[in-house]
Amino acid sequence: MIAASLALLSVLAGASATNVVARGAKAARTPLAAYANPVPRENRRQGSTSWSLDQTARARRIEGYASEVSVLPGQKVHFHISTVPAARYRIVLYRLGWYKGKGARIYGCIPGCVTDRKGKPRRRPRPARRTGLVSARWPVTNTYRFPRNVVSGIFVAKLELTRGRGRGKVTYIPLVVRERPSRRAAILVQVAASTWQAFNSWGGKSLFPENSTRGIPASHVSFNRPYNPRRAVPLQWDVWLLRFLEREGYDVSYTTDVDTDRNPRELRRHRLVISAGQDEFWSKRTRDAFEAARNSGTNLAFFGAEIGEWQIRYANARRTIVKYPDAASDPVTDPSRKTVRFANLVPPRPECQLLGVGYGGGLRGSDDPPRSYAVNPSALGDRWFRDTGFTATSELPDSVGYVWDSVQPACAVPPLTTLFHWEGVGRRGTPTSADVVRYTAPSGARVFSSGSLYFVYGLDNYYGHRDVPPDPRLRQFMRNALADLTAKHSAKRARDSRGDGQ
Repeated sequence: MIAASLALLSVLAGASATNVVARGAKAARTPLAAYANPVPRENRRQGSTSWSLDQTARARRIEGYASEVSVLPGQKVHFHISTVPAARYRIVLYRLGWYKGKGARIYGCIPGCVTDRKGKPRRRPRPARRTGLVSARWPVTNTYRFPRNVVSGIFVAKLELTRGRGRGKVTYIPLVVRERPSRRAAILVQVAASTWQAFNSWGGKSLFPENSTRGIPASHVSFNRPYNPRRAVPLQWDVWLLRFLEREGYDVSYTTDVDTDRNPRELRRHRLVISAGQDEFWSKRTRDAFEAARNSGTNLAFFGAEIGEWQIRYANARRTIVKYPDAASDPVTDPSRKTVRFANLVPPRPECQLLGVGYGGGLRGSDDPPRSYAVNPSALGDRWFRDTGFTATSELPDSVGYVWDSVQPACAVPPLTTLFHWEGVGRRGTPTSADVVRYTAPSGARVFSSGSLYFVYGLDNYYGHRDVPPDPRLRQFMRNALADLTAKHSAKRARDSRGDGQ
């Protein structure tokens, strides 16, 4: 009776029936609140279009950072804001989602939505001589406590100048609110906070030579600094997937790779774990966590490319990322913890052993022709293609880029089903390819990889990408895929099902 009530509650809440599976006596002891899906109700709230990923304030005019990359419901977030010169400002908090197409709703304002406060200039530190570390160490200027009933989500804090010549100019701080421990969403989405910080060049240093002063990258980068206001908020690979998931009403919650390192077992509490975007920099504990989740039967989906390519370490209570340019310069003697590509570790751990694909190429000029995935005709009988309208000659327009992954023939991975494929030439004219794949692990877990950052543009194209609209065929394909990936599969059922190994 209780199991039937759970299933009915899930359907009424907007989740698919597969999101709740009766587990006998164990299910009967699980609180109903652990399964109730708050996402459809949340997205019926009044949305707002007054947010953006574009940062419009001039450098240093208004900028800031948060002491936390994520918080739990009921916890405080601490902001550190600087204005140069001193100027009045407010902070507007948005939760990103569908919201009838508006993409976000205003969640709160600090000090208020019609009030402001005066900011002060803060010192911009110089990079540390040995490590290149840039840590602002500004005082806390504002705090906000999320209510205990907040729905897990990706938030952005808009720092807005309210008076003077810069009035209306903004910068942003991304933030994640995780789900409360009493909930267990069917889907957990991990966002790539460490990769955001790896690319961040505020203060003159990042992990990349091309946007570091004198072409010398830092070996240590800090979360205690703003994001470079000359670049868009680092969510461009997350928003399109997030909008699709929340538009469809999936039972989804959010976390970061930093939190996965802190609590690796969290991944195993969910039916499906999704890595979103260019999730390039992982710690050893993060990689271990994904493998342990897969090996225990948790399904995985990777919506991006170049995922888990580089190993990093955390320091300073996970507020600093450590990555040396090469193994020789890394002072750690344990070869398994060196900050090199996972494929170059001793012993090697190439990402294809987890994802089914590995880095195949990337980057293109603005004049490059579109690269489009083609359906693998031999996979059309797979249930994920049911009712999609895809045929043997179908393509996904401009779906491969700006980096992509491909099948690695020598990789030790279970038999793969290739669902979409592209082959052509890369930036230097060398042959390359990209693949969308799925495999079934010995545990019965399904692992899906989109093999391209541009893949999500077919699900939602909010900001526009080379005038390619969302593809209804791909949306149906992903509905089929997510219904499968959020269902409970035994190892025997996975072995007996048609598809993998084509």
